[in-house]
Amino acid sequence: MAKSELALKSQRVTVRMTGPMYANLRRLAGTERHIGEEIRNAVRLYLDDQGELTGSRRYFTGRFRDEVHTLRREIGWHLTLITILLAEMLSILIRNSVEMDEETATTFTPSGILKIAEERLVESGWKVKTRINAATEDAELEEQRQRDKVS
Repeated sequence: MAKSELALKSQRVTVRMTGPMYANLRRLAGTERHIGEEIRNAVRLYLDDQGELTGSRRYFTGRFRDEVHTLRREIGWHLTLITILLAEMLSILIRNSVEMDEETATTFTPSGILKIAEERLVESGWKVKTRINAATEDAELEEQRQRDKVS
């Protein structure tokens, strides 16, 4: 028998429960025919909520969050590297194409250019925008976690 056929084959499971528990289950299901469906839904929700079980929703959500976090760190590292290389190239370009005295030329070192850029970003409120975006992303992530717990 192929693996996919085994996955589609239903299994019969017997569950023992107390009288009051069964009465609540019948009230929830509405009719005798829907009891099995309610039990399957409860088991499915329980299994999806298990973080250590590969393939569950919680496992997928956790793995996805971890991968996104890793990608953000890598992108941040690459953006930093690109910024440094750009500052180096801009420094070389400015110092070799514009005539200036030695004192002015020291302003256009790679670290000097980065400092000027940072000052301009602070003046434009970039750091405030970054903090707001970070707080919004954290709030959205927490909201998604809460939705995952409910569903």
